[in-house]
Amino acid sequence: MNPQEIQALIQENETLKNENKALKTRIVESRRSIRSIFGPYLTDEVLEAMQKQENHLVIGGTRQRVTMLFSDIRNSTALSEEMPSDGFIRMLNHYLEEMIELINAWQGNILDFVGDAIVVVFGAPRPIESASLNAVACAVSMQRRMVAVNEWNRPQHFPDISMGIGIHTGDAILGNIGSTTRTKYDMIGRNVNLTSRIESVAAGGQILITPDVLQEAGGNVHIREGGDQFVELKGIRGPVHLHEVIGFGKRMIPGYEKSDPE
Repeated sequence: MNPQEIQALIQENETLKNENKALKTRIVESRRSIRSIFGPYLTDEVLEAMQKQENHLVIGGTRQRVTMLFSDIRNSTALSEEMPSDGFIRMLNHYLEEMIELINAWQGNILDFVGDAIVVVFGAPRPIESASLNAVACAVSMQRRMVAVNEWNRPQHFPDISMGIGIHTGDAILGNIGSTTRTKYDMIGRNVNLTSRIESVAAGGQILITPDVLQEAGGNVHIREGGDQFVELKGIRGPVHLHEVIGFGKRMIPGYEKSDPE
């Protein structure tokens, strides 16, 4: 091999090194971008799964036993019509910021915002034994945090708001739903619909859960005495047994014990 051929090989090798370095930089920047956009809403395991599938997105899902939490502000439609739009959005964003912080802290994955409603799953994509426990503890923290949310609202001349929460544990299909051009990590199934219906009958300040949640969450859950109910829910066959949660551990929701908010 003559000197010119050797020099050509050296240059080619250097070019390949530079291209490899540039590719690694783009991958790091892409992952930073994903975390920047979705970091406030998803736990680390979902972000890691998204990054692994970045170049070979897999459409489809798996059936898992998870705990689902749905929450919603009561009378939000009327508030949106009565309040100036910029004020309502400012109030809503502050409320969501407070709730997102607590959901992330309890390892919940926010799958969707439907207006002011929040759809959360515990125990997916990575199963965890404490999914029901985390969901109930999170819900209690959310209701307690509403005290601080309304304390922030008043100086802004915003109304006090209240939130209802429904929680259920059961099987759901979770995964990437859509197409290769537009997809989202989501969950579907009868139990998802059931959780949504439970949330719809929860009054402001209430947390309603099913016996499955209570059984798996453990003895730290405080249930309101005489608060059990059997309700008929739209699209659900037969009455559904619900318990009303009033606290978790030493933390009680407002109205059941004088305590500082979260």
